[in-house]
Amino acid sequence: HDETWRWAYGIGDVGWESLVLGGHDSIGESFADFQTSLKALKNRGVLLSIVSKNEENIAVEAISRHPEMVLRLDDFAGWRINWDDKARNIRDLVSELNLGLESVAFIDDSPTERSRVREALPEVLVPEWPEDKLLYKKALLDLSCFDTPMITKEDLERTKFYSSERERVVIRDEVQSFDEWVRSLHTKVIVEPLNESNLPRAAQLLNKTNQMNLSTRRMTERELHAWAQHEYHHVWTFRVVDKFGDAGLTGIVSIEINESLGTIVDFVLSCRVMGRRIEETMLIFVARATLQLGVKTLNAKYIPTSKNKVCLALWREHSDFDVDAKGESFKRILEEPGPVPDGIELVMKNT
Repeated sequence: HDETWRWAYGIGDVGWESLVLGGHDSIGESFADFQTSLKALKNRGVLLSIVSKNEENIAVEAISRHPEMVLRLDDFAGWRINWDDKARNIRDLVSELNLGLESVAFIDDSPTERSRVREALPEVLVPEWPEDKLLYKKALLDLSCFDTPMITKEDLERTKFYSSERERVVIRDEVQSFDEWVRSLHTKVIVEPLNESNLPRAAQLLNKTNQMNLSTRRMTERELHAWAQHEYHHVWTFRVVDKFGDAGLTGIVSIEINESLGTIVDFVLSCRVMGRRIEETMLIFVARATLQLGVKTLNAKYIPTSKNKVCLALWREHSDFDVDAKGESFKRILEEPGPVPDGIELVMKNT
């Protein structure tokens, strides 16, 4: 969204000191109220990002230094501040954050920019926006797309995670290899069986995750809990922690056992931690755990959707499973599983 500081359009000419924000001016107070409402959304787990046509160094200085600024740089998961096409910038930023375009709402006071984004990115929600700046807060609060029935600890810390992700990217650009980067993160993957305390977040993750999701099964908390109570069903949750912080509960695996055959029903991982060898670590854990349960053969069936092709790529290219001719069913004869990736510590937490 650009509305956070659209008033800064002429900032290069007037300087940040002359920006009207807060104070005893009705327009300035309206902008401050609008920012306060945006910050409330951020505190509930909604990610804020900036896509703006401006000079980045000048705009960043205004956000950092203006005394009436409600939103600061650490309130944003990312930004693209340049003179490029906003639709292209949105696509690049969403890709960087490992999100889907369908999860984006674009707020802009320019009808031209709104039209451009609607045409180029039809998946993005682009609400109409009032010309009257005094109505910005009301227009934001009238949007229903940010409503959520439940807020978890992971929701509240989502922006903090993306801020630390920028630090991870800096390190990745500095090290010589991907393996060296993974080792430098000192990642810990903590596994815990499904229980009452992690059930709400597990159900939320199961229902919201689209990309790294083997079957895209959707279940309520009650349904997931009931399914897990079956004698031959097992559900584990995965929490990821590294030197930059705790990403929270970001993974789920469930299996169904029939004598010596195990079937992976759910394999889910948040996009926030994809691409750091967490996926391979989860598969190694499942092989170890099911082997101890007497499973000799482990199967998995990929159910395709328009959004989970990245999951298929993992199973085809980065797992020890054999794939069928169609490329969507996987099988592994269990022997002694290999070690977890170098630099990752796998911890089992029993309840």
